[in-house]
Amino acid sequence: MIWKRIKGFFGEEDEAEAAEERAEASAATEAAKERAAREAERPKTTEEKLFALTEQATPPDASFAVQLLDAMRREGRGARGLDLARKLLERHAEAPLEMLALRVAEALSARGDDDAAWEELQPLLEGIDAPLPACLLAAEIAERRGDEEGALALYERILARDLDFPRARERAARLRDRGDAKRDLAGATIATDGALARGRYRVEKELGRGGAGTVFSAYDLRLDRRVALKVYHRRGRVERERLLVEAQTPAGIEHPGVVRIFDLDPRLGAIAMEWVVGGSVRVELGRGAVPAERARRWIATALEALAFVHGRGVVHRDLKPSNFLLREDDRVVLTDFGLAVKKGVTPALRAGGGEGTLQYMPPEQRANAAAAPSADVYALGVSMREMLDAVEGEVPEAWYEMVAACTRKDPRARPLVSELITLLG
Repeated sequence: MIWKRIKGFFGEEDEAEAAEERAEASAATEAAKERAAREAERPKTTEEKLFALTEQATPPDASFAVQLLDAMRREGRGARGLDLARKLLERHAEAPLEMLALRVAEALSARGDDDAAWEELQPLLEGIDAPLPACLLAAEIAERRGDEEGALALYERILARDLDFPRARERAARLRDRGDAKRDLAGATIATDGALARGRYRVEKELGRGGAGTVFSAYDLRLDRRVALKVYHRRGRVERERLLVEAQTPAGIEHPGVVRIFDLDPRLGAIAMEWVVGGSVRVELGRGAVPAERARRWIATALEALAFVHGRGVVHRDLKPSNFLLREDDRVVLTDFGLAVKKGVTPALRAGGGEGTLQYMPPEQRANAAAAPSADVYALGVSMREMLDAVEGEVPEAWYEMVAACTRKDPRARPLVSELITLLG
């Protein structure tokens, strides 16, 4: 006891206690580390993973979020999963989480909560390129609400982009047959914004697909006639400008050799135009050899139409056999004026250089020079060569000389369309 008091007098007991406390603290720290390590090694639950996505600052991968939501629904925790998924969508409202938004809407609809599902679908439907499954679900909800006109408009919106989209054609046909969907019959034929989307046209089959859009055979229910319906693949600002040009340019050029435009729907990105029954020169060339006189008629009528277009101060800039439609009497009809501009105009430069189909573009168009009729002459020359190569039998040498003249590198050395008409005789 005396010795302990002596050690305490010199501070040795305090040091021992401090050492003991340090040892205890170190042991507690190690225990905490072990618990943290065990916690880190423990697999996180699906709910924890989805919750973590709602806490992170950057938008998550939508497909991963969908997987987590689906897993929680399978685990019987669908309600909690939907709450977290909706919180995630709200946190990243500006992010492209369309896949997750659609899955949430589907899950809400499956639970009978159409109002909440509709709320989730609205941001998706606002876009021109709305996901087709979102349009289908919205159409189904509209039907259940008794809005058959709105449902039909959504089904038609789907069919204009994909004629064979599951269930859309059958349901649209059922609504039409009921005769309950109201259609707006007022307004002029050209530029009636929204007419296509409101169900005026019944899409029947796909006719052809190109880089800019797809052309369908469709039926005009208002005017009881068949039309060709072109729907652009993309509907951004550039495509909208091209759509307007393609509709408005031929609408201002009335000529038998220029396709007639009936209707325009900027929202849907679609144009309704006359149905030209003979197909196209491209299709005919694909069928094999053609008589020389038939090729001559194609060239002559194409020149006639082009001379009229140039006389109106317009340069087509995308002439090619697929844009030479054929009437019943085999006369050529020029179509696809989406790249047309007035003579002397320098088009806005897009990424990659001048616009058009590379095979038919003259050097100056590739360099985005001011538009001139000589560019169309070059494209016509390349198209003529393809026609002449398909001719059965002997081809007049003068025709190949015309092709050579049309495709000269120097645009100033190419003949005028009027001169070509004279040379063809």
